[in-house]
Amino acid sequence: MGYKPKRKIYNLDFSGTDFEGLTVSVRGLNTGQYLDLWEAKTEAEAGGETGRVLYLLAGQLVSWNVEDDHGQPVEPTLDGIKGQDLELNLAIVNAWTTAMAGVSAPLEQNSSGGGPSLEASLPMEVLSSDLVS
Repeated sequence: MGYKPKRKIYNLDFSGTDFEGLTVSVRGLNTGQYLDLWEAKTEAEAGGETGRVLYLLAGQLVSWNVEDDHGQPVEPTLDGIKGQDLELNLAIVNAWTTAMAGVSAPLEQNSSGGGPSLEASLPMEVLSSDLVS
């Protein structure tokens, strides 16, 4: 019996950004797909084509709460992505890659952060030369 790794789904939250209220769920990538996305994103940031990045996003997009101008839900598909402003799509891609890179959330406020360091309790003053025997 082998091990089947679970594919992670990232629930992206855009609170505190220009896209407040947007929620997006997107699947994680295997290593090859991640490298493809990284390469495509790097090329796009250097002034290249962004299409490859959006195709990769479309293949992993699970759900989002995007609506059209009439209040109707936009399907989380390549056509749905193409109908949105590029700025929105790139914000989703950036949040997705940040989540996959494993940027940790801040520690809980009740975290002690650990005890004081042993080094902090060592005296750091210069010893008097009178004590040398």
